[in-house]
Amino acid sequence: MGCGAGRMLRHLHHLSQLCEIWGTDINSPQVTWAKKYLSPPFHLATTTTIPHLPFEDRYFNFIYCGSVFTHIEDLAEAWLCELKRVLSPGGRLYITIHDNYTIELLQSKYKDHWFAKQLSRDIFFNESKEDFEVLVLGRDALSNVFYNREYFTRLMQATGFKIFSITQEAYAYQTAVLVEKT
Repeated sequence: MGCGAGRMLRHLHHLSQLCEIWGTDINSPQVTWAKKYLSPPFHLATTTTIPHLPFEDRYFNFIYCGSVFTHIEDLAEAWLCELKRVLSPGGRLYITIHDNYTIELLQSKYKDHWFAKQLSRDIFFNESKEDFEVLVLGRDALSNVFYNREYFTRLMQATGFKIFSITQEAYAYQTAVLVEKT
């Protein structure tokens, strides 16, 4: 979910003979490009920001959401429920998020990164970064969303997922959360 033009998807070509691989994204021009150049072997679909995926219940064994929940500002819980719906029993979901540790990294190791510089100038971010459950900067598809890790863990459990691992710096300064549908 969030495949864009297939930047990550294309690296799964060697698996395309073993299983059906789908990519979805809200960016129609990027999905159109990916359909032209990556299909076959991959299957692609344009989706919307509203939590609905065009798949049957329990369709997938694994779902990858790299740098997606870092931009979902209002419907994160609904999206988690939708992902749970299309995930098979025992299926796994890999999500990356901005969390408390991301903030630490952006103030130290990544302080010269353009995103860190942008955040350092954001008054609301600087006033809110110490105490939040969900911190949202911007209100569109390019918003940046930070989750208090404890809050996100409770959210995952409340929506029916068992947490397997939490890996800091899994996706540069993003934290990865690997869960299983319970």
